[in-house]
Amino acid sequence: MILISAMTEDRVIGAGDGMPWDVPEEYQQFLDLVAGQTIFMGRKSYEIFGPDLTTDHTVVLTRRGGVAGGAVAAASLDEAIDVARSFGKTVFCGGGASVYEQAMPRADAMYLSTIKGDYEGDTHFPEFSLGDWRVVEDRDHERFRFVRYERG
Repeated sequence: MILISAMTEDRVIGAGDGMPWDVPEEYQQFLDLVAGQTIFMGRKSYEIFGPDLTTDHTVVLTRRGGVAGGAVAAASLDEAIDVARSFGKTVFCGGGASVYEQAMPRADAMYLSTIKGDYEGDTHFPEFSLGDWRVVEDRDHERFRFVRYERG
């Protein structure tokens, strides 16, 4: 499973009901990376990203049940991961903060984009120890930096 996120240097991933930045080239990279694969995320994240997703399968963690847009609802992280894996595609975790925190110990990789500039927000990517991860790709772009980590 791969955690995929964009954040600021201060680990901000959200502000209110969205992201505090607009970096279309980073968002397009996200859509390209998850295209044709499977992603699971919390309900709030799905409400933000759902209409744009390019995945073949989307699983939404929610206790409310029924989810619009052809996504599958799951009541727990274990159920979401099991359902996501059942499709036989690469599985991505698309957040939000509490979902990332719960999923991180089980992740094999992280695809993290750091947005350049200062942005304030109220939601953060969980802290992690760089000692638990190794960098396998590091690309600098004009408005963001993309780093792919693998566990170990």
